[in-house]
Amino acid sequence: MDKGRMSSNSGWKITRSITMELDAALGIAGGSFLAGSITPNTQYLHQSVSSEWIEDWNTFFHPMDWFCSILETSAILAGVLDESDYSRATMAIRQLTPETALANLLSLLPEHENEGQHLESIHDAVIQHLVKYRRSAFEAIHFTHPNDPLYESRLIKEVQFCLKILHGGEYHDRFWHWLDQFYYGIYQPWCESRMDYLVNLERQASTMLGEREAQGIIPDLTWLSDLNPALRYPEIHDAICKGSLFVNFIVEPFGFSDAFVLLPGCIFLTIAEPGQMYENFVAYSRELSGKMQALADPTRLIILRLIRAMSMTNTDMAAYLGLARPTVSIHARILREAGLIRSWEEGRVTRHEIDPAAVHKLFRDLEKFLDLPSE
Repeated sequence: MDKGRMSSNSGWKITRSITMELDAALGIAGGSFLAGSITPNTQYLHQSVSSEWIEDWNTFFHPMDWFCSILETSAILAGVLDESDYSRATMAIRQLTPETALANLLSLLPEHENEGQHLESIHDAVIQHLVKYRRSAFEAIHFTHPNDPLYESRLIKEVQFCLKILHGGEYHDRFWHWLDQFYYGIYQPWCESRMDYLVNLERQASTMLGEREAQGIIPDLTWLSDLNPALRYPEIHDAICKGSLFVNFIVEPFGFSDAFVLLPGCIFLTIAEPGQMYENFVAYSRELSGKMQALADPTRLIILRLIRAMSMTNTDMAAYLGLARPTVSIHARILREAGLIRSWEEGRVTRHEIDPAAVHKLFRDLEKFLDLPSE
C-alpha cells in the first residue's frame, strides 16, 4: 500500500481527545451547542442532568453564551490535548499551576516571541502568550480564518476561566467535583453505548491510512468527507500535503464531520462522515428559514402589527390595507403555520392574536443559529 510521500515534519495518529469530547458534551448538556442539542442520540446528555447541575453550569459558563472550548484550552496549557484517558488528562490539568502553564507556553513559542514582556501578573502573561500561540498557528500556514476580533475576544474569556480551574484557582475544587459527577454518572455510560460506532470509525480510519500512526509520511486525505477542513480549506490542505502539519485524526462519539483544532505544527481533525447531526442541523436551518420567510413580506409584518396593536379581524385588515379578504386570509395562514399567531372563529369573523413567546423564541433561535456575540 502506498503510504504517502516522505516528509520529515509530517505524520499522523488516530486518537481520541477526551477534553475535546467533554467540551462538546458540556455544551450539549448545558444547551449552548445547537447542533448537538437537536440530535436524538445526544439529547440524552441534556435530558439526564439535574436542575442543580444546570445551575452550576450557568454559574461557570456565564456570560460565555457560545460553544466554549474550556477543557480543550486547558489541555493545550497542560500538553494533554491528545490524551484519551479522563483521569490522566484531567489530573494533568488539575495539578497545573498558572506558573507552569506559562512556562509551558514560553517553551512552545520562538524565543523572539516572548522577549520584552512586562505584564502585571502571571495570569495576564498566560492569556497574552496563549493568544499569541494560537494566532501563530494560523499565521504559519497563511490561513486568515478566524479573521475577526471575536475569535480572540472569546479565547481570552475562555483562558480567564481556565485559570480559575487550575491548581489554586477559585473554581478548582467545585468545578472538578462537578465535572467528575457528569463524566462518571452521565458521559461515560453514554459513551459506552456508542462504543460500536467508535470502533467502526477507528477501523475505517486505520484501513484507509494503512496504520494507526506514522512519522515522516504525508497521510492520504482523499477518503475524508468533503466537509472536512483538510479538504475544505486550501491552506490546511496545502500545509498537510507539504508536510508542515502533523495530523491527529480524532475518533469521537458525536459524529463530527468538520471540527478541527489548529496548533503550530499540528492539527486535530474529526473524521466522521456527515450523519444524523449534520442532517438534523440542515433540517433545523430549513425550519428556521421557513419561519423567517413568514416575516419576509412587508404586508405580513403590517398584519402582525395590526393584530398586536388593534386586534383587527381579517375583514378589518382587508379594508385597512386595501386588499381582498382572501388575500389577508392567506397571509394570516402563513403566519399561523409559522407558529407566530393563533386564530379562531367567532361566528363568521376570524380573530387572531400574536404569540409573543413564539416571536421572541424565533429571534433567539436566529441569534443562536448565527452564534451572534452578546458583547
